[in-house]
Amino acid sequence: MTRFRSFDPVAPISDETIAAFAGRVPAEVAELWRTQGAGFVGDGYFRFVDPARAAEMLEGVFGLPEGSTVLFTTALGDLVVHVNRLYLVVKSRWGAIDLLEGASFEELVALIEDPAQRDVAWEWQPYPAARDRDGVPGFEECYGFVPLLALGGSPDPARLQRAGLYEHLAVIAQLAGQPEVRRHLQTAGADGADASGTDRLVAVGRALFAKLAPDAELNVVELPDGLGVCLVHAVRGGGKIYVAPDETVLFVGSAVDFEAGLGAFRDGVRTPLEKFELDRPAGGN
Repeated sequence: MTRFRSFDPVAPISDETIAAFAGRVPAEVAELWRTQGAGFVGDGYFRFVDPARAAEMLEGVFGLPEGSTVLFTTALGDLVVHVNRLYLVVKSRWGAIDLLEGASFEELVALIEDPAQRDVAWEWQPYPAARDRDGVPGFEECYGFVPLLALGGSPDPARLQRAGLYEHLAVIAQLAGQPEVRRHLQTAGADGADASGTDRLVAVGRALFAKLAPDAELNVVELPDGLGVCLVHAVRGGGKIYVAPDETVLFVGSAVDFEAGLGAFRDGVRTPLEKFELDRPAGGN
């Protein structure tokens, strides 16, 4: 049976709740509810939750499919939901739902416990900086961006504040609307790089550069720490496009050197894709 490598229990899950939800989830989940209850997984970023409590608190907040069961929450307010042998990773801060199909519960737990997946699959940046500053949030707390990303907030650790988990999710739903399906969950390969390789990211950058300079000769630089790639048009008036594993990008002009652009990119600065439909975007936003 599946077991967490490290688990800090918070509360038992009642037999009544287990009986009500066991038929909806893999057998390993019900067994963990029975033997371990609700609590923190590993370093506390993921939390294994009481499904009845989660259903009660999220009623009327998100329009999850019939038969959905919340299994995990995260310290950034994400939800991992099981429904009809499918896992939904609800990243409300981005207004997105990523899909994990064909995976067993054991494989899901492996993704949760693998540190190499934190940046790519779980998009946990800039949580570590906020955690180091203010600590791991409580079991029903999370860090939330203020203002919300959907309202123009910046993904900067200085903008993360501790809040009640379910209260924060209700605010997101009220002000930003319901999350929508975005893509299949992106995962990292054995070396920590995006399993789909760099070709996909290079293709994204080339397509965007084609809107700015159709015949540009581009150099490709793989970025450190699994951050993605940078496409460089090394001429006067050219520029650089940094592409992250989630396909968000940052354009900077030729006057901005590589390291300065990388620093801004690492800090979460991005260029909205619609800017590429207009004239050449201004660097940094």
